[in-house]
Amino acid sequence: MKNELFNNKTKEYAIGRPSYPTDVLKVMRDLGISEQSSIADIGAGTGLLTNLLGELGCNVLAIEPNEYMLKECRRYCSKNNNIEFIHAPAEDTTLNDNSVDIITIAQAFHWFDKQICKIEFQRILKRNGYVIILFNEMQLDSQLAQEYTGVLHKYKVKTTAGISEFDPDKEKLNFFEKDFDMHFYDYYHTLTEKGFVDGALSLSYTPSKVDSSYEDFIAELSHLFSKYQHNDTVTFHYKTEVCICRF
Repeated sequence: MKNELFNNKTKEYAIGRPSYPTDVLKVMRDLGISEQSSIADIGAGTGLLTNLLGELGCNVLAIEPNEYMLKECRRYCSKNNNIEFIHAPAEDTTLNDNSVDIITIAQAFHWFDKQICKIEFQRILKRNGYVIILFNEMQLDSQLAQEYTGVLHKYKVKTTAGISEFDPDKEKLNFFEKDFDMHFYDYYHTLTEKGFVDGALSLSYTPSKVDSSYEDFIAELSHLFSKYQHNDTVTFHYKTEVCICRF
């Protein structure tokens, strides 16, 4: 069921969600990634990270269990001919043993069955391969960001993994059974009103058109955008956390 949570939110996800800073590419190159390498982007979603990884020129495998998200990922990454798209879950990627140099996980680690994934990741990784876990966290350093998060929680229609109690550092320590390196990078995401609204709609716990609160949610978001827009855009500040992990 968790793979179906974004069935009606795919377009909004692609338009409204932030991408990742190009610093991520330097991290990959510093770890030895070259055009001969292979990266498995697991839980690729609509391809926000996948498309960036395509710039490395290596073989990139986009692994995504939701067929609607994978279709959007194909469209979003269409200019890269070094990306392969695979309809599969993180727990059963269908990849060959010892076939990838790096696994990347962007904004998706909290959705995985950790016990099964641990076995699967160790199976597909080459010896001494890396797992890179990325997460964008909105910074509440502006009145806009504070009011925006207040609206999101006011209208939440379900409690999902996206907002449940989850200690990501503890989860990673348990998963890899060793410490990991953490790096942080600033990322600024500028949005039109459509992107602003779609970003809110893309979240797994906010209303969709079938919910009675949908119209009120849209109206409040539009009002908030009008209040803070400058030249028809608003900008959110994110900290992108990049964790370099190994088994």
